[in-house]
Amino acid sequence: MRSRLLSLFFCLSLIPLASPRAEAASLGEQRILYDQAKQALARGDAGPYLRNRQALRDYPLEPYLAYDELTARLKSASDEEIEKFLAEHGDLPQVGWMKLRWLRWLAERGDWRTFVDYYDPALNFTELDCLYGQYQLGHGHKAEGYATAEKFWLVGKSQPEACDTLFGLWAADGQLTDQKRWQRLRLAADAGNYGLATHLAKSAPAFEREGLLMVEVGQKPQLLLSQDSRFAPASERIADAVGLGLRRMARQDPDKALALLDGYARRMPFSGEEKVAIAREIGLTLAKRFDSRALEVMAEYDPELRDKIVAEWRARLLLRLGRWDEAYRLTSRMPQELASSNRWRYWQARSLQLAQPHSQQATGLYQPVARERDFYGFLAADRLQVPYQLNHKPMALDSRVVQKVRNAAGIRRALEFYARGQIVDARREWYHVSRLFSREEMVAQARLAYDMGWYFPAIRTISQAQYWDDLEIRFPMAHQGSMTRAAQSRGLHSSWVFAITRQESAFMNDARSGVGAGGLMQLMPATAQETARKFGIPLSSPSQVYDPDTNIQLGAAYLSQVHAQFGGNRVLASAAYNAGPGRVRQWLRGADHLAFDVWVESIPFDETRQYVQNVLSYSVIYGHKLNAPQPLVEWHERYFDDQ
Repeated sequence: MRSRLLSLFFCLSLIPLASPRAEAASLGEQRILYDQAKQALARGDAGPYLRNRQALRDYPLEPYLAYDELTARLKSASDEEIEKFLAEHGDLPQVGWMKLRWLRWLAERGDWRTFVDYYDPALNFTELDCLYGQYQLGHGHKAEGYATAEKFWLVGKSQPEACDTLFGLWAADGQLTDQKRWQRLRLAADAGNYGLATHLAKSAPAFEREGLLMVEVGQKPQLLLSQDSRFAPASERIADAVGLGLRRMARQDPDKALALLDGYARRMPFSGEEKVAIAREIGLTLAKRFDSRALEVMAEYDPELRDKIVAEWRARLLLRLGRWDEAYRLTSRMPQELASSNRWRYWQARSLQLAQPHSQQATGLYQPVARERDFYGFLAADRLQVPYQLNHKPMALDSRVVQKVRNAAGIRRALEFYARGQIVDARREWYHVSRLFSREEMVAQARLAYDMGWYFPAIRTISQAQYWDDLEIRFPMAHQGSMTRAAQSRGLHSSWVFAITRQESAFMNDARSGVGAGGLMQLMPATAQETARKFGIPLSSPSQVYDPDTNIQLGAAYLSQVHAQFGGNRVLASAAYNAGPGRVRQWLRGADHLAFDVWVESIPFDETRQYVQNVLSYSVIYGHKLNAPQPLVEWHERYFDDQ
């Protein structure tokens, strides 16, 4: 703790204070003045800020006050004043909202020259993008303007009013064809935006009947059974409506959808795009239930492996069903993007090994994969009985780069928020300034956060930099004492508890999921209360779950409970910690004698599959860091005969 405080003190010492003049203020005084000015500005009173602006001029958070003061009177401010602010403080996280309002007014005034100077697609405001499209059409850039209009037309949701104006200009030039109208209607219906789809259908006499039928069957797919005569005569648009209905029905009753598919397929001229969509919806629904009928649907409707997800699930289902030779042939003809991944390089080798146990070719296929540091690399290493390749290699950072990062305005603001205990604001600044850095600068930024003991931003930043070889920053030994004690008291591998926590929250103490799970080990409130009661762990209030020590005790206790439920099998317990024990038992049906790698690969939930793979891989890494080497799986975890 002392080293972290010293590190933070050093970082803050880099924040220059006011120069020694009569109006100079200490850092503590500046913080008080800032709070007073911030509160006054929220009330619409700029006086305290304007009176103390000189004393605050070197305070890292002063630009926030300048932003509030200017935005309060933005419409009356001169362009020069706004441009000066953007030149000085354009790196603020919230400055995009100021630009949105200003650029909107510039467009209203017809000041396109200034608009174009400050417009940036990276602002990610569709309204501004469509205003820029209006500029293109009105200033001799017709082709570019048409492309902009088409880009924002072909989406399945309503767009801002500025886009309606753009679409009107585009249509007036004869660019909005019935085909493009139908494409958008399809997209809207696919997205479930039936109000937009209905509007598009009623505004297009050429296909109003087909469009309204598509909306109706999207909402009531049973019409395919009860009113099939309405889907005649067959046409490409009717086929699109039928395809949507079949795909919607597959979500509710895949057996009915499959029973109807052949009959409609003989009558309807399904487009190639619709065939792939059918393969995805009906095929995947069946495949994720381990139903072999999915193979025929996916093979017939996506024979060329156009859809990556369909191709992957064809392979997964073949593996789950033990059809090794077919799985090998499929992995051998996968698209390059899939074939070059560690996942499918491993499964090409593994399926060949299972199909032809005496073949030596599999060894040659395993070898390059075994050099990788991930789940499939560790699997391949186990197959070859060679050591895991952890390949820890921190980036050598230039001291000038480190200093540049430390002195960046956004970093100084983040550190000041951090010192003030405003952690959410500190993270927002930290994440935003990363966008302005080079890869090496982002690694330096990650190192700075790591040295402060601020682990989540460190992990996030180095991941954004896509520098994967610094295992110190990516896998910190956070809360080591608490982690080790809790694991030992519950009879668990410390490396596994570390791995679960790293995957759950990446060591963000105040992490809260969208469904309400909280803290380091992401416990649901009810789970935390029940675990506290069962194991006698003090929990005086729901907020205490965000205390690191309490959360680790509760998380390790609950993990030990799940571990015991699944016979001490970390593969299954990890899946249960993420998806719940009930789902894991469901996925285990028919899995007698199924190898763990096949079972993990065929987990229906993408999130849970990746979760289990990450946790097992992270356990290997943390085992190494704890000087307690941990295999990817223990021998008793390789098959699920007794589950």
